[in-house]
Amino acid sequence: MSFFRTIIIFLFLSTISLKANEVTVIELHKQINLDQLVLESENQLIDESVVDKLNEDVSENETLMEIEEKTNESSKENEDQVNLENLSNDETIRVIKSETIFDLQENIIDNHFESINDIKSETLHREFIKILSNIELDNQNNINNKLYFIVKKLYEIGEIGKAYKLIKSIDIDNISNKDFLSYYYLVELNYLFSTFNLSEVCELKSILLNKSIVLSKFLLEKTDIFCLTLQNELAEAKLLNSLLLESEKEIDQNFQNLFNYMILVDNDDQVFQQLNEIKSKELIFLYSAMLRINELALDEDFIEIDPLNLSIPVILSESSKMEIRIKAANRAFYDEVLSIDSISALYQSVDFNSKEFNNPEQTILSLNGNEELIMAFYYQLANIQIFPDQRLNVVLDYWKFAKSIGLEKIAYAITRNIIETFTPTSENTKFGMDVALAHISNENYSEALKWINLYENSNDKYEQIEYAKFLIELNQTNNLDTVIEYLSNNYSNIANLNNQKNYETFAVLINFLNIEDIQQLEFPFTEIIDERPMPSYFLIKDIKTNIESQKDLSIFILSLISINNKKLSQLHPEHLNLVLKAYSVYDGGSLIKPIILEILNDLEIF
Repeated sequence: MSFFRTIIIFLFLSTISLKANEVTVIELHKQINLDQLVLESENQLIDESVVDKLNEDVSENETLMEIEEKTNESSKENEDQVNLENLSNDETIRVIKSETIFDLQENIIDNHFESINDIKSETLHREFIKILSNIELDNQNNINNKLYFIVKKLYEIGEIGKAYKLIKSIDIDNISNKDFLSYYYLVELNYLFSTFNLSEVCELKSILLNKSIVLSKFLLEKTDIFCLTLQNELAEAKLLNSLLLESEKEIDQNFQNLFNYMILVDNDDQVFQQLNEIKSKELIFLYSAMLRINELALDEDFIEIDPLNLSIPVILSESSKMEIRIKAANRAFYDEVLSIDSISALYQSVDFNSKEFNNPEQTILSLNGNEELIMAFYYQLANIQIFPDQRLNVVLDYWKFAKSIGLEKIAYAITRNIIETFTPTSENTKFGMDVALAHISNENYSEALKWINLYENSNDKYEQIEYAKFLIELNQTNNLDTVIEYLSNNYSNIANLNNQKNYETFAVLINFLNIEDIQQLEFPFTEIIDERPMPSYFLIKDIKTNIESQKDLSIFILSLISINNKKLSQLHPEHLNLVLKAYSVYDGGSLIKPIILEILNDLEIF
């Protein structure tokens, strides 16, 4: 059994050839070795420092893996402020008063942070995390109750790394509230478990036992037993476990199964009893570490319970089923914690043979709808094609399949190197729009325009062409003029709205954007009662008051509280109108463009 000091995030790539008479491999890679994961660096980027020590199992001829930057919100946070000149005739951007999260009213944090538990908007979720994690502390704030609620909220929404970083920035010994102190240590311990820093886990455990810290679900006692087992002090571990069994009102069978497996002298022939339903998030990181140290499989439940922190351990678990590891990788890519290069490495590690490549249709059928393995197979199949036209056909099929399961962004990104070798010609004109959209997704706008121009010269499908050009312009500008102009010239899609609620949401948007041409349209309605809930009178009043007083952060938080667990497109029209007004004021309107795009995407206008 080998011990890892840190977890790896990535996976890297050595090119090999598949030796077969029938098939020539162009870009397949070696089996991935999951060595050491590096988490946490400034601004939540993956640390690019060189790994100090490779895992003992890594063979000498394998290349040193590259630790890459995490693509995340830092690039998005630096966007220029949106130009809102066209939002309304009498609206102007106002200078917002400086306000920190500690300036918020006590009741907003103490009473209402709990209600922010499901932010449907990616834009608002990203901004909320930025606000909570980018705070400056002084001695007064260190002991302020608000800090506890901020740390707690970060932990609850899966941002354990940011919660840990915030805790480490304060003098924890000055915390007088024992409940707060215990919670901070809970976060710290679980962060170390989640990053597989087991030596630091055991060091912290000893400190906490000396301080008589009490953690919920007997986490500290179970950690003590786990560490004693790692140190091969089995007699003491068994004694403490017997005391634990006497103390727990409800036996934690998952821990007992893992502990009993760990203390077996020879467990090669033992069948591990799978974990039961995991009810407590406090223990999930301990379970994960115990499974990994015993080289046992992590199942899909770990992804669902905490995808931000447990997707990487699932990916790195060679004992886990490949389809579950790929599902975790796909999820991690969309959560911006895994790069496309690492997805590529994992896809390439799936073992397909030359017979399967020579009969791809039968192979795909034989995979019985296993979406993850089909994604990997298509990718490998595209890489082994010798002739460009064959490669293009496979890539097109790949995109079509990926789009059917909502993974087209991955398919576009992972085939970027392949499609950059394609040249726009008269022979592949009919595929011009497909390739252009892939380039747009990859932010390769110059190549996209080449394919759009080729397609435009031989097709009369102007709507598709205008849409592709609109996407390019949309991504290259920071104001709403592009959206307004496109909606003004292409509002035929509103016929697809298909119900009164969607019509009403769209009507709120065009009124907010002051698009006169569409404002003249008459929308049908039959329903006169709207069951969509509205926020309370007092909450609405507070939002309006803070808009008037220009309290920037209060505007954001109160508006966010009002829309918890709802998509923006699902709000009551009057509520949506208020939220749009609030976010047009917040931070100079920097969030308005992405918010409106989210709504239009939900309505399938784009």
